[in-house]
Amino acid sequence: MSLSLLSVVLSVKAFVLSMVLSAGFLVVSIFAMRRQRLREHTALLWLLVSVVMVFVSVSLPTNLLTRVSDLVGIAYSPAFVLLLAVLFLLVLVFQLSLSVDRLSAKQTALVQEIGLLTAMSPPSPDGEDGEAEPGADAPRQGGDPTPRLQGH
Repeated sequence: MSLSLLSVVLSVKAFVLSMVLSAGFLVVSIFAMRRQRLREHTALLWLLVSVVMVFVSVSLPTNLLTRVSDLVGIAYSPAFVLLLAVLFLLVLVFQLSLSVDRLSAKQTALVQEIGLLTAMSPPSPDGEDGEAEPGADAPRQGGDPTPRLQGH
């Protein structure tokens, strides 16, 4: 096998592998959106990533990635892909940090509200913790199901 034929075969294998992986990720993203496992903005983000992966896979035979990396000033096009991946991950981590901070603030507000409601509620006559005594709803011995007041 000549060197040029070998490079073509490897190029075709790389193209097929990248297309299968990209299309598979796109299908998984769409199924996750349809089953509502992702919120809207997260689903949109992963759908965009899937479409970009498919676009990059389709553009492999046209050397578009090499031309764009040369335009940016990066001589090795896989390094350009790595740079884009790192930038995407930085944006993703920032977005997730914002979500965690927002959820933490909501949790603090909910815990404070529950504390205030618990402090403001009158004590229950059944017990100090608001729960009925064990067996309070069970029928009395002797078959009399009517509850009796304490002290009578």
